[in-house]
Amino acid sequence: MTIIITGASKGIGRAIAEKFAANGYSLFLCARNKENLSSVKEELLRKYPFIHVNTKTCDVAVKEDLKLFAAWVLATASSIDVLINNAGLFINGSAFDEAESVLEEMMQANVYSAYYLSRLLLPKMIKQKKGHVFNICSIASLNAYPAGGAY
Repeated sequence: MTIIITGASKGIGRAIAEKFAANGYSLFLCARNKENLSSVKEELLRKYPFIHVNTKTCDVAVKEDLKLFAAWVLATASSIDVLINNAGLFINGSAFDEAESVLEEMMQANVYSAYYLSRLLLPKMIKQKKGHVFNICSIASLNAYPAGGAY
């Protein structure tokens, strides 16, 4: 099985990658930070040398990066069994005094990226007649809290 995970270099994304790696699945991982992503790949291959880990640096908030990532996955993966839209961005602040661009930045990373990547990969999943898409969000997106601002 082939698993695609965005935001896979730390936190929940990294933990999800670890779980799938432990079960022998092939991984396609992306994150903004190349060094962190390489570190995850090395660690997973050291622990689970029998799996395939493919990584590509991608800022999911940049639509062109998403297009390049999706094209790479489609050209490389024999199938797409699971897509996990996990990447997200949090910018601490208050709605009344944060920069105007904060809302747009978080919408790009946290909402639009999942939509666009799913849209790019779903045709292959539909053609295969199988696949699952999971969109991860933070509990913070459901409950307001101090300094949550545009989030």
